[in-house]
Amino acid sequence: MKFFKWRIFIVTAVVCLLPILLGVSLWNKLPDVMAIHFDIYGVADNFASKGFVVFGLPILMVVLQGFCCFINDINSHKHGERKKLENVTKWIIPCMTAVLQIITLGYGLGWRIDIRRVVAFIVGAVFLVIGNYLPKFNHIKNYDINTEKARKINRFIGYETVVMGMLFIASIFLPPVCTVGCICLLIPYSVIGIVYGVVTARK
Repeated sequence: MKFFKWRIFIVTAVVCLLPILLGVSLWNKLPDVMAIHFDIYGVADNFASKGFVVFGLPILMVVLQGFCCFINDINSHKHGERKKLENVTKWIIPCMTAVLQIITLGYGLGWRIDIRRVVAFIVGAVFLVIGNYLPKFNHIKNYDINTEKARKINRFIGYETVVMGMLFIASIFLPPVCTVGCICLLIPYSVIGIVYGVVTARK
């Protein structure tokens, strides 16, 4: 796999695994059973052993990160690089892992954190970052679309993505049902983007 960029994978994998050190240092203070999933109101509804939380979750995220890097790199190898956007996407999982793992350990220590707000903020931030980069590209991978049309499509989807990010972040200050509403909006967000792209490409 000569096309696979090992350096960034190794760096990001290390970031995913770093929370293990924190978990080990807090091992004796953590409960034997820990919450790993929460409903929209922040109530824990799924649990796992301390060992799985401290070691298993970061390792699973490394596997997921490897898959993400592989897909990015094989696309770059076949269809050309979009270096800035690819670097952004490759850092999403490590950053989310570090933040969410710290929050999970903190919750086990008794921190009372509104998980819904934290997750909504992370999702919103990811949408804002990706939406900010999309309008800067003048081509679309895997499709033979001229530069002008590609710019229009990327710009539209970029603005649409930024709006979704702003809505998710705004939902932090509103009742939980508003965050659920944002999740439901992901379907029309995707459909509208696809329809706009197809219509613009065929003009």
